Amino acid sequence: MGDYKMQTKKDTLLHRIKIIQGHVRAIESMLNNNEYCIDIVHQSQAVQKALKKLDSLVMEDHIKHCVVEQAKKGDLTKITEELLGIYKYK
Repeated sequence: MGDYKMQTKKDTLLHRIKIIQGHVRAIESMLNNNEYCIDIVHQSQAVQKALKKLDSLVMEDHIKHCVVEQAKKGDLTKITEELLGIYKYK
């Protein structure tokens, strides 16, 4: 599926990536400055939440567009394997 074009606005996803990068840089700075552990954990949780939101947006786009197109072609085995594969890494 190398020719897939994401339907979700790339601007939205790239904006989320910038937010994630900012949180990660903040964690690095906090570690370098020996900041309070709980504050670092809170920042780490913000990264995880932002990544989950990014995943959610990408998966929603994938299901609404790629999965629908694959289903129209009758490629149900591929759809099933692909979606189940996502959960192996959780």
